[in-house]
Amino acid sequence: MRSVKLLLALLCACVIMPAYAAIRLPQLVSDGMILQRDAKVKIWGWADAGEKITINFQHKTYYTVTNQNGIWKVTLSPMKAGGPYAMELTGKNQIVIHDILIGDVWFCSGQSNMVLPMERVKEKYSDEISKANYPQIRNFFVKTEADVTKQHPDLLPGKWIKADPGTVLSFGAASWFFAKQLYQKYHVPIGIINSSVGGTVW
Repeated sequence: MRSVKLLLALLCACVIMPAYAAIRLPQLVSDGMILQRDAKVKIWGWADAGEKITINFQHKTYYTVTNQNGIWKVTLSPMKAGGPYAMELTGKNQIVIHDILIGDVWFCSGQSNMVLPMERVKEKYSDEISKANYPQIRNFFVKTEADVTKQHPDLLPGKWIKADPGTVLSFGAASWFFAKQLYQKYHVPIGIINSSVGGTVW
């Protein structure tokens, strides 16, 4: 009976716990991300209202405090291309983001022509796919949120994916050839954020 009461107490504690009791990051700010070189970059997230947040990155320390809605953000100083690096975020909890690169980030958007993945053209470009070993080219595909009635605070679950012969099949074909051409020309990490919609229920 005592164990049942303890379990109920723990469940109640979970229910009344604030939604942002610990630092939480958006989907884009995650392992393997690429940040824009030579420009100020904003990093943001959520935590308790009034919580002090410390960020250590590239030998610099940034401080901020969440607002009344539990939102915080910092602006990183411009950085040269390079990596991989790690970013440490500390508040009531601690998060470490690994394998961060600094390079050029491109936002690719369109309809079915931009969504079309390398998987669909693998017969024509089999040699291209077999040689797609470019860990400094990374793709983040934004999943379709078929809800246009409001602005959402975050994206659906997603992650940064390094290009290799297996993963490149999920890259958009147009954005892959674009990213590869840029990488071969500038020799810096290339990040692609592909936010395209081939079709929705709306």
